[in-house]
Amino acid sequence: MVNCLSAHVPGSVRHSCSLHDRTFSKSRCFAPLRQSHKQTGCRHNPHNSRPRRSTQQQDAQCSSGTDPATHTVSRRALGLCAALLAVQWGQANAAAQASPIPLYSLAAASQQQTNQVLPEATAVLQPGSTASKFKPGQKQVLAINKRVQTQNNAPLGFPNFVRDGYEIIILADGYQESQDGLIWKDFEEGKGALPQDGQQVTFDYTAYNESGSRIDSTYTKGRPAQTRLGINGLIPGFEKGIRSMKVGGKRRLVVSPALGPPVGPSTFFSAKQCEVFDVELLDVKSCHRRQVAMFSDVVCE
Repeated sequence: MVNCLSAHVPGSVRHSCSLHDRTFSKSRCFAPLRQSHKQTGCRHNPHNSRPRRSTQQQDAQCSSGTDPATHTVSRRALGLCAALLAVQWGQANAAAQASPIPLYSLAAASQQQTNQVLPEATAVLQPGSTASKFKPGQKQVLAINKRVQTQNNAPLGFPNFVRDGYEIIILADGYQESQDGLIWKDFEEGKGALPQDGQQVTFDYTAYNESGSRIDSTYTKGRPAQTRLGINGLIPGFEKGIRSMKVGGKRRLVVSPALGPPVGPSTFFSAKQCEVFDVELLDVKSCHRRQVAMFSDVVCE
């Protein structure tokens, strides 16, 4: 768009043009305005009541379009700019109609790409010895991941993560993987029966991201977490890991993006990332519904 400003002083008209669209010619913008300078006699107008200035000063003021005394806008200059803008707009509209490719095609294609659902990152568990067969780029990513985990004081034996496109290579020894993609390692097995749907589980946990940075922990809150299984109150991968634990068991879970938590501004989880949880199952209680008059609640004991 062409922005033309004018400052009017008795007996003279001063203009300035600024070009914000490179499709408009600068010379075409300034040509009508220079013509108006000649018609109004900006340099040698005898009716100018202000003190006479040198020719260079008057030329500088005419070209700058600013006047410290008055900052009014000349209607004649605005009319010239409006006419020029209408001509340029008409030419651009005619070119758009004659063009075989719609002008909005690029924006539409960009919007279509934005609306596409990106594929989920696939997590692949591999032993640490496979790092010797990595490509140079993968080795560099692995070195960065190890260095960042060291800076974040990641726990001992923390798995390493190497991203290669939509594939996440998890380097870890002594871990197991289920058919649905859950990865875990038991430190203590625990005792008792496995928890079932409807039962209340009490547990402590510490959550990490791929960089080994701690993102949440019940230990910092000073009390363990409690929830009932089967009510979708936990991250899918986390709940799958809890179901196969016994009371007193300690386990490290590696939750892939496919089994991961919801992502977004209201959560502390990053999109398309693996999450690591160190979990200790403390207690399991059976629950039943209690009816008192018109009210009811769930009691776990």
